[in-house]
Amino acid sequence: MGFWQNVDDECEYLGISRKELAERANFSVNTISNGIRRNGMPYADMALKISKVLNVPLEKLFDFNEATDSCEETKNQKLFLQYLPILKKIDNLQYESKTAILSVIEKLQ
Repeated sequence: MGFWQNVDDECEYLGISRKELAERANFSVNTISNGIRRNGMPYADMALKISKVLNVPLEKLFDFNEATDSCEETKNQKLFLQYLPILKKIDNLQYESKTAILSVIEKLQ
């Protein structure tokens, strides 16, 4: 994955929009969206501001350090992103349905 895909993934994981990221990093939302669309390399100052807003090291956003993949937090983030669509569906269910689903999951363990 490239820088912008990692930024998008981090935003989704943290539950912040591109607009919120842009505001916090003091950029226009178009700057962020264009970077994501073009998938080009960001300017150094932009990358640094984005990493600070997302509270992640630059190395992680650029995939420079392969050791981050073995990090427990990174594994948890990948799992979270993988199951996020299912979690959203479960969250929209009524309480009784959620309880039933959690009961089934507990019995599978």
